Amino acid sequence: MTSKSKINIVSRLSSEFSSDIKADNITYHVQTEDMGLKTCKVISRVFLKGEVVLSRKTDYAHLVKLETFSQKLSSLMENHHKTTIDLFLKDKARQKKSKSEYFEDVKQLLRKGGSKEALRTLRKALENFPTDPFLLSYYGCLVAIAENNPKEGIKICREALAGFKSSGSFGSEFFYPVFYLNLGRAYLKGNNKVEAVKAFKEGLVHDPENHDLLWELTKLGKRKQPAVPFLDRGNPINKYIGLLISKVSK
Repeated sequence: MTSKSKINIVSRLSSEFSSDIKADNITYHVQTEDMGLKTCKVISRVFLKGEVVLSRKTDYAHLVKLETFSQKLSSLMENHHKTTIDLFLKDKARQKKSKSEYFEDVKQLLRKGGSKEALRTLRKALENFPTDPFLLSYYGCLVAIAENNPKEGIKICREALAGFKSSGSFGSEFFYPVFYLNLGRAYLKGNNKVEAVKAFKEGLVHDPENHDLLWELTKLGKRKQPAVPFLDRGNPINKYIGLLISKVSK
């Protein structure tokens, strides 16, 4: 099970069991109550910030006439309480997606123009993967564009890029264009074309044939000629010279 939980029964009254549990670093409150002899029902509810996210009932009419009714009811409530927690955590584990699944959902939403829904999906993804630089980079870009908050979006994109650079992942240069594309788009939303162009060009240093980066620069009329014009942009020589020029100009 991917969800971790710590179950503490903080109160055990004759008519109630209460616990706080954690799943994916989110705290939920679970409460099991006896609804009384009028209904002969036990109900367990899972709460998140005061709202019910799961509710389960069971009947105990068959226990009422037993001499050990009180003990049987208490045992039933405790079992129902623990079963509710177990089912809830298992369901949360099934619902948890991988990072690639979240990215695929975001891509599909963006293709359909659902930028705000994509932003909500990224928020949910970050609940499970709060430090992932790729998720943070896309999130920052959408904060700038979908929420019209370029200042915060740029900040998040820059932090995501810095975090990715510091990770020292093998073959990390292959992924840099994505970070610079998101950063550049966040700058564009803030009407900072100078920094946007810098970001797009820096991305092209690592991938001279990146269609998204080239498209952004073409729209801005800022596409540069390759260092060696008679060679393709993707030629290793052009890529290497571009990288040297970039480092010297910094």
